[in-house]
Amino acid sequence: MEDMIPCALKDQEVFQRVWQRVMAGRPEDSSPIRPGPSGGGDVSCQCLKDLMRQDGEGLPQSCRSDGDAAPPEAPPMEEAPAPQPPGPPAGDLPPQEGNGWGGDLPALWEEPQGGDDRAARLRRHVMDALEGWQFYRHLARRARGTDARALNSLAGELHKHARKLSAAYFLLTGLRYWPTELLGAPAIPSYWGALRSRHQAEQRQETAFRLAADDWEDPDMLELYGELADACQQRCRRLRGLLEQGV
Repeated sequence: MEDMIPCALKDQEVFQRVWQRVMAGRPEDSSPIRPGPSGGGDVSCQCLKDLMRQDGEGLPQSCRSDGDAAPPEAPPMEEAPAPQPPGPPAGDLPPQEGNGWGGDLPALWEEPQGGDDRAARLRRHVMDALEGWQFYRHLARRARGTDARALNSLAGELHKHARKLSAAYFLLTGLRYWPTELLGAPAIPSYWGALRSRHQAEQRQETAFRLAADDWEDPDMLELYGELADACQQRCRRLRGLLEQGV
């Protein structure tokens, strides 16, 4: 007689205890049992038996509907390789190196090289300016305080003038002339004698610039030579001032 009681009612209390363990932490709408108005369920007796036999260890296959069947395990996916960083777009220029010229420096002037008198004179002026720059730098090491700062300032001026003359030479010939490798340590037997000899050199250089300007009609070169001649005159005054302070 007991066997004729519907299993959903007969095992209701046991089922509730087991089902609470099965559904722990799972949403209620995932339950395969849809209780009706009478409190019964619509699952099979086999499902209830399997539930009690497993004592809450998971949901038996007999309690799963077709839609609740566990999906087949997908094959493990191979880990995709890390993407490589994008390369430079086609047509981009390579990065520049060195001092920013990108390796596209004009050819150096090398002897023997023919040329007009203006080119030879420009080379001489570049070399004179670089030698004066070297002279003032070494002389500044023999001085102190304001004298050393004044001499270093004179050296900086001559270095700028050498660059201006070198640029003018390139515009005239298409070649670059910057013979710093030919510079040596100047002979400075005495500090006062060095100031005197440099004052005389500045006077000679002023005369040379004013004579060189006569060979040019280019307004830029006329302006450059006038600027350089005036600078020589100003340096002579500053050298005289250094001598006056030391007397």
